[in-house]
Amino acid sequence: MSRTARRQEEAPMPGFADEDELRRYVGSIFEAAMADPETGPKLADTGLVLRMDCTAPDSKLTIDLPGKVVYSGDDGPEPGATMVMSTETANAYWQGKVNLPFAMARGKVKIQGEMSKLLALAPLSKKLFPVYVETLKADGRDDLVVT
Repeated sequence: MSRTARRQEEAPMPGFADEDELRRYVGSIFEAAMADPETGPKLADTGLVLRMDCTAPDSKLTIDLPGKVVYSGDDGPEPGATMVMSTETANAYWQGKVNLPFAMARGKVKIQGEMSKLLALAPLSKKLFPVYVETLKADGRDDLVVT
């Protein structure tokens, strides 16, 4: 890894103020993707119920891909896989700025549950990155955009 990439990985990243922001920004990209006639069926076919369990501040989001529903807090079905990370890391991850294996090795992201289903989601989630960044920009949340 280059020195610049290492500095970017270690630099403080902006995160969400509360669970509502996690729901608004991360949840909304999944809602849009699940409603999309091309992407929605592919997401549902993963069979995954994904929970994002974030810290700083504590917040949770459960994405039921087969059911095409996003839940906040402890609501929703039992997850098949859980990603545990700070809201700063979640924000950077959904912008495509976090290398998942590297973040897992450094303890910035912890995965619990069905890794195979989560890995099936990875190529589809890359399509969500530009939508996420555009959503932040459209809301005037340039403070959350990681460069």
